[in-house]
Amino acid sequence: MTAFTDTDPQHVDPSPGRGRPRDPNLDAAILHAALEGLIEHGYDRLSMDEIAVRAQVGKGAVYRRWPSKAELVVDAIVMWRLARSPVAVPDTGSLRGDFDAALEAMPDMDEADGAMFAVLLGLLTAASRDSELTAALDANLLELARSTIRDVLERAVRRGEIEPGRDLSLVPDMMIGLNLLRIVAGQPIDREFFRRVIDDLVLPVLLGPDQTTTPSKRE
Repeated sequence: MTAFTDTDPQHVDPSPGRGRPRDPNLDAAILHAALEGLIEHGYDRLSMDEIAVRAQVGKGAVYRRWPSKAELVVDAIVMWRLARSPVAVPDTGSLRGDFDAALEAMPDMDEADGAMFAVLLGLLTAASRDSELTAALDANLLELARSTIRDVLERAVRRGEIEPGRDLSLVPDMMIGLNLLRIVAGQPIDREFFRRVIDDLVLPVLLGPDQTTTPSKRE
């Protein structure tokens, strides 16, 4: 990993009085170091000192960017999530089509994903006794997923597929909660599982059973 230091000339802002600008390379190094530390040590045993050493930066550089371990760790998980698959779901013209597009964009699980799901399980356990971590997870990682699902649902409302005025606030949390349950149970979050959730739960609730059968099943 590339070494970065606060005294490196390339990180100094030449304009006086404006402060040093954020260096995305340095930020990425710290976030990757946090992920590596989480995988090796888990949340409780990981320290900001350990992250700084792994990123080859001063501890002050870490704290200037993230005031707490909880915020840094959650941002690192969000970075991993954003790199794993697209967050924005394309508008295909139908609710089922949008969900199908989201499924197609899901990458196949590999060994690294398994390690990260173990990390997520550890974070869920730690969050039960750390209110700051709970708040950071809810406001960042979980809200990222909620926002994506809300966008898909709002498009369906505008198309007239879902009746206007319906309270859809529980739908994102239902889908996210089932994924978290899989993590707790040590089972994979894959396309097959997502397909079952969408076909057997989400679409029947939103569209009614008569409109949720796929063309192939009708035949």
